[in-house]
Amino acid sequence: MKVNRRIKSRAFALPATLALVSALALGLDGRIAQFIGQPASVVSAVGHGDVVTLKTALDAWRLNYEAKGGSPETFKLSLGYSKVLSKSFTAGRGLMELNLKSGNLNLKISGLDNGDYSLWLVDNGAGAAMPKTNDKMMQLGSFHVADGKGEFTTQLQRQQLAGFTLDAVVVSPQNASPAQALSIIGSPDLMHKLYYADKPWLTTAMGDFNNVVPQPASSFEFLLPKAAQADTLSDLTPVLGAQIALGRQIFHNETFQGNGRTCGTCHRADNNFTLDPNYILTLPPTDPLFVAETNPALADLEDSTLLRKHALILTNVDGPDVDIFRSVPHTLSLATTARSETLVAGGDFPADQAFANATGWSGDGAPGSGSLREFTKGAVAQHMTKNTQRIPDTDFRVPTNAELDAVEAYMLSLGRSKDYPVYKLTFNDPLTQAGKVLIDTKQNPCSNGAAQVTHQTRVADLNANPPVLAEYGPATCASGSVVQGTTANCNGCHQNAGGRSSTTNANPTRNTGVEQFKIHPARLLKPDLAYDGGFGTTPAVCGPNGEPCYGDGRFNTPPLIEAADTAPFFHNNAVSTLEEAIAAYNSDAFNGSSGSLTSKNADRKVKLDSTQIVAVASFLRAINALENIRLSDRLDNQAKQIANNASARELAKLAIEENQDAIQVLKGGVLGNQWDAVKKLEQAGYYQNLAQLSPSQTLRNVLLNNAISQKQAARNLIASCNQNAAVPATVVVPPAGNQYDCSEIGY
Repeated sequence: MKVNRRIKSRAFALPATLALVSALALGLDGRIAQFIGQPASVVSAVGHGDVVTLKTALDAWRLNYEAKGGSPETFKLSLGYSKVLSKSFTAGRGLMELNLKSGNLNLKISGLDNGDYSLWLVDNGAGAAMPKTNDKMMQLGSFHVADGKGEFTTQLQRQQLAGFTLDAVVVSPQNASPAQALSIIGSPDLMHKLYYADKPWLTTAMGDFNNVVPQPASSFEFLLPKAAQADTLSDLTPVLGAQIALGRQIFHNETFQGNGRTCGTCHRADNNFTLDPNYILTLPPTDPLFVAETNPALADLEDSTLLRKHALILTNVDGPDVDIFRSVPHTLSLATTARSETLVAGGDFPADQAFANATGWSGDGAPGSGSLREFTKGAVAQHMTKNTQRIPDTDFRVPTNAELDAVEAYMLSLGRSKDYPVYKLTFNDPLTQAGKVLIDTKQNPCSNGAAQVTHQTRVADLNANPPVLAEYGPATCASGSVVQGTTANCNGCHQNAGGRSSTTNANPTRNTGVEQFKIHPARLLKPDLAYDGGFGTTPAVCGPNGEPCYGDGRFNTPPLIEAADTAPFFHNNAVSTLEEAIAAYNSDAFNGSSGSLTSKNADRKVKLDSTQIVAVASFLRAINALENIRLSDRLDNQAKQIANNASARELAKLAIEENQDAIQVLKGGVLGNQWDAVKKLEQAGYYQNLAQLSPSQTLRNVLLNNAISQKQAARNLIASCNQNAAVPATVVVPPAGNQYDCSEIGY
């Protein structure tokens, strides 16, 4: 087994708003213009995308950015290795801080090889998001790195920067330009572009930003890319919709002049934006997914057996010579899980907060800033290349900044914008309700019913360099002892059955022992398969026998609400059913891992018997069905707005698929299968199919209203929702923006 180190990479994308209009300014082939001013066309073109979901993601980004020290006056940008653009791998990282009033710029570097470097600003114009010799470039000065550390400070001058737009900040070896030898890079993402444009934050139609106080213009704000027409818009909703529509088009159709694959080749819209072996079985041999089987130049792009039998994709996340295979994470509800943990919010790992987003299976999927846009660039290079040498603009076309913005918008608009208010839901099936009670707790109780008592042994000092974290001794019970087997202890990492920590309200990365499982099905087929170390690239040991790997064993927390219809499970597709995935937390692998303890060392080891496992699975299927119904209703209601038969039928088809998913996940439980709700959903499907065939909008809408009525009946048969329900002592209530109220999920 070859081993070489390198940073992780994967593929999603982040939010959007004004890059839509900035795309107009950049002349993105006029593709954006086709969607603007055409509300009906926009609605049909967004497909699964949703503007409300995207707006929520925008607000979440703002909160995270400000928690890390960004502000209207202070522009902060992370720099790091780029899988696509860096001359060679480096563990180096940088943090640039620019005062937009004074022009004072400070860059701090860590982890770079010793030597002399230069700091550059790059304006890509309308071209690819990579420095080229004909781009505008400005060298700000040089600095020295010793013992892996360096710092550079300068004062920007307005006259120097006239007509310059900051698309990238680059550190290169001293005698090389960014186009010749780039070491690390950072780029403003779509959220930066929104944050530093006045109008989007003042637009009351957006709702999410009503409490944001307008800031006076800063002297150097002109440097940052922003929406070309933001100050003329009174309602950004059509703009966001158009951005999502363009992103959808790129996501599913753009090959970037590569091997024929698109983002949608692996993230299939008709399969919940993921892949599984049964779905792969339905694809023809000519599908771009199988390009490694048909193109000799790409024979090493995938392992055909692992792809077809286990739906595992070659990622090379730990270096070009380390064959790490991972499942395809679905890209639903990224708006709820893209936020990385910070120390100030209670996070446990300083490395996490260096990443703009929690991406991929290990939370550090995007090199450089860690943003979802960097993730997208890495995915193009990894999966869409014409040659495994992966030479930019030879083996694939590097996306433009405007394309990256649009794809980010689409990705963050998919699925939910919030988590379900689990404690407010009462499930009508007793088995399902029992599963809800099991899942909606954070840690094991004491035998007297009280919570465990924590014991701090060291006080935190987050301002120290490096930060000092609080430490805790083993938690105890004031009287009695910890009782295992009465809860599933899921709420701490999966608050409200989502993918957010109940402590940090962000996406947690934890070592839950998955790589310690005694049988890895894919390794039976490929015995030399490298072990996956998860977060980071530090040499480590993994596996049941201490095999070598890179990383600290942590993987990020996927949301549970979508689990029932996105099997198989875990980063390596190790198990195929919900029951098996739940039972994995009974194993020695989990109960011996650091994830079996809370950050304060409280015991959350799991000890469920078989009946409890079935109950938890029944709950997960029911809540997944509720989400399918919500999405199906949204698509049906969109279809009702469209007069054009073809566009309306496209939306109705997507709504049918979501309704069918609800039927399938409910039937999958066997016990507690909600047969009465299934009958209502089948009747809804009957009306939806008739609506698809309708020759007129009037008749179609009557049929769609009938379908929505049947789905409402099914929803009520599954559960009820009490907006004023009392909060159980075991539940931590999230911020209001993180949780739907009952009306938002159809009650």
